[in-house]
Amino acid sequence: MKKLLPIILALLLAALMVSCGEEKTPDSGSITLEAIDNLSEYVVVRAEKAGQDETKCATTLRKAINDATGASVAVKTDYYNSTYEILVGNTKRQQSIDAAEGLKYDDYTIKKVGNKIVVVGGSDEALAAAVELFKTQFIDAEKKTIKIPTGDGYTYKRDYAFDKITVDGADITSFKIYNKSIENAEEFAAQMSDMLGVVFEVCEDEMLNGEHYIILDGTELIAHKYGISVEDGNIVIKGSAHSLPTAIETFFGSYLSAGGSKTAELSASNNLEDSTGKKEIYTKEQLMTVIEQVYDDPNKIIIGEEVQGKDATAIGDSILNFKETTGEMPGIMGIDLAHYGIDVTRISDQKMSSYICDIVDYTADGGMLTVSAHWANPTMTSTDQVRGNFGDVNTLEAYEQNFIDLITEGTEYNNFFKEELAVNARFFKALEDNGVPIIWRPLHEANGGWFWFCTIQQDFTLAPEYLLGVWYYIYDYFTEECGLTNLIWCYGPNVSANVNDVPGSTMSTTYLYPGDDYCDMVGVDWYTQGEDMEITREDNYLRLTDLSRKPGAITEFGPSGYAKAEEEKDQPTLYTSMDLYGNLFELTRDGYSFAYLLTWGGSCGIPVMGRGDELMQTDLCIGQAEVRAMLEALK
Repeated sequence: MKKLLPIILALLLAALMVSCGEEKTPDSGSITLEAIDNLSEYVVVRAEKAGQDETKCATTLRKAINDATGASVAVKTDYYNSTYEILVGNTKRQQSIDAAEGLKYDDYTIKKVGNKIVVVGGSDEALAAAVELFKTQFIDAEKKTIKIPTGDGYTYKRDYAFDKITVDGADITSFKIYNKSIENAEEFAAQMSDMLGVVFEVCEDEMLNGEHYIILDGTELIAHKYGISVEDGNIVIKGSAHSLPTAIETFFGSYLSAGGSKTAELSASNNLEDSTGKKEIYTKEQLMTVIEQVYDDPNKIIIGEEVQGKDATAIGDSILNFKETTGEMPGIMGIDLAHYGIDVTRISDQKMSSYICDIVDYTADGGMLTVSAHWANPTMTSTDQVRGNFGDVNTLEAYEQNFIDLITEGTEYNNFFKEELAVNARFFKALEDNGVPIIWRPLHEANGGWFWFCTIQQDFTLAPEYLLGVWYYIYDYFTEECGLTNLIWCYGPNVSANVNDVPGSTMSTTYLYPGDDYCDMVGVDWYTQGEDMEITREDNYLRLTDLSRKPGAITEFGPSGYAKAEEEKDQPTLYTSMDLYGNLFELTRDGYSFAYLLTWGGSCGIPVMGRGDELMQTDLCIGQAEVRAMLEALK
C-alpha cells in the first residue's frame, strides 16, 4: 500500500477552512457539504466479486459510520438493489462507473449522485485513501450523520511525472510488463503506475501478437552489459542478472527524463547500450601460476566446496554458507554442468545469467572455479541418468562399438552427446567473454564403473583407448571447433590401489592419463572412511603426479562409509573438518602436496562436517583472501 494518506490529509487539513457550511479544497475554490438526514436508510455496497482490499474498504467505512453515528448501516453486494446506497469501489452501478472514468492510479472521488454516495479510486491504494479521508472529514460524530460534498463532489488528482508516453506512436499505458528475468516485475509495474497513474499488468506467459510489451530481459550473459531499446513496437530493457537493475534505474531516470518534458515519444532513435564496468579477473596463465605455486609449497592448500542446488542463487548461496560457517570465503568453488549440478541443458537464460554473474563476482575477488559434468547417458531415455552402463549389451565388443559410435560424427549417440557438449561450450564461451578462466575436469572418475562414461562396463573392462578417444574428442571440440581458450584441463580419476590394472575393479589413477599435450593438471577424487587414508595406498596419487609431472589436487573429497553419518546433524560426531586437517597434516608430513582440496558440498561439505572455522584458521588451509593476494602479486 502506498503511503499517500498522510500527505493527502496534511494538504486537506492545511487548506480546508470551515465557514458558513463551505469548505475550501486544496486547489479549487469552495465546496458545499450536504448533511444526510436519512442515514439509517443507507447501505454500504461493494462489488459482488470485490477483492480482499476493496472488501476491507467497504467494511472499514461501514464500521466507522456506525461507531461515530450509532447507525446500523449494513454492507451488501451490488447483486442486491437498494434505494439509498454508499457505493465503495468498482461496483456495477452506473454511478460508480461514471465516477471512476479518468481516474489514474492514485486519484479518487467522493461525491453524491442522486441518492447514491460514490467512493471510488483508481486503485485499491487510492480507494483506501478515499475511505480514510471520508472517515476523518465527512463523518459528523457530533450530529450523528455524514456530510457529502455537493455538485461535482471532491476529487483528488495527483500530479504525475508524465502525462503521456508513446512508443513508436503507441500509448504506453496499453503496454503489459513481460518478465524474462529474476527481478520482481511487480515492483517495476508499481513504479510505472506511480509514474503514469495507470495499472500495468504483469505477464510471464508467451507474448501475444498484436499486444505491446515492456520486456524485462535478464538474459544477458555478459555481466556488465545492459541496454534499452525499442524493438518491433516493444520496449526491451536488457541486462544480466546483476546489470538489469541498473538498466531499470536508467530507464526511469535519464532515458525517460532526457527531454525534461511531461511527455515522451520513444523510438529506436532513443536506443542505448551501456556498461556497469567490466570487472578485472586474473588470466588463465596467472591462475595456472598460482596453482603451481601452491602445489610446490607443501605447507599450503586451497580449500573450497562444490555448489549444491539448482536455484538461480545456488552459487552465491553456497559461497555465503561457506563463509558464514568458516569465517572465510572459499578459495575455490566447483560446479557441475549436468545432473548433479546446475544442469545447463535445462535452465533458462535468466538463470544462466545469474550463475555467470555470481561467478564473475567471485572470481573477480580472487576465487577459483572448477567445473565437471555428469553428462546424460545417450542410451537412456531419462536425461537424469548418468549412472549405469553405456547401453544394455552383453559383450565387450558391443561396449567398444558404443564408445566408437559416441565420437563418430553423425551417429545417434554422437548427435545426442554433441548437443550437450554444445550447451556446455556456450556456457564456457560466456565465461570466457567475461574473462573467467576455468579448471575443467571432464570424464572424472572414468577409471571406475559407476558412470556410463567409465572404463568398467558390467563385468568388462575397456582398454584405455576407448575413453581416451572420448577425452580427445571433447578436447578437440572445445579447443578447435569452439575456439575456447579459457580452459585448464584437469585429469581427475578416482583413488585406486589397483596400480597393476587388474581388470574388474577400479583401474589405476594413471590408466586413462591423456598425455601431457592434453592435460594441464591432475587430481584424484577421494571419499575417505576416516583413518584408512585411501589416497596413500600403493602411492596411487603420487604415481599419478610422478607420471604426469603436473601439479596435483584433491578434486573431490568427502567422508564415506563408517565416517559418513546417516543424518547431517550427526556428522560432527564421526568425521569433522579438523579430522580432515589431521589427514592433510599427515599427508604433507609424508611428502604429499596438493594445489587444492574441493569437498563435494552438501552432506560432504565443510559446513556439515563442522569445525570449519578452526580448519580455515590453520596455517595449512587457505581461502579466497590469500589466493587473491597471490594473484595480485603476479600483476
